Amino acid sequence: MDDADLAQQLKQAIITAALVNRKPQPTSPNGMCIWCEDQPIAANAAFCSAECGVDYHRYQRELRQRSNKD
Repeated sequence: MDDADLAQQLKQAIITAALVNRKPQPTSPNGMCIWCEDQPIAANAAFCSAECGVDYHRYQRELRQRSNKD
């Protein structure tokens, strides 16, 4: 086994670890956008638009930051 093979194995191990440890994506329980709650979503999605997704994630990040300051 040469250096290229070892590098490939290490790369694959890092990718596998990242996939196993990633946080689950939010899902909609009722087929409506989980942020605005007004619009239907596409299958296997949680938001009606990219903007709602950005707003939701920004809000979640701000909540985490506020709770870390306490």
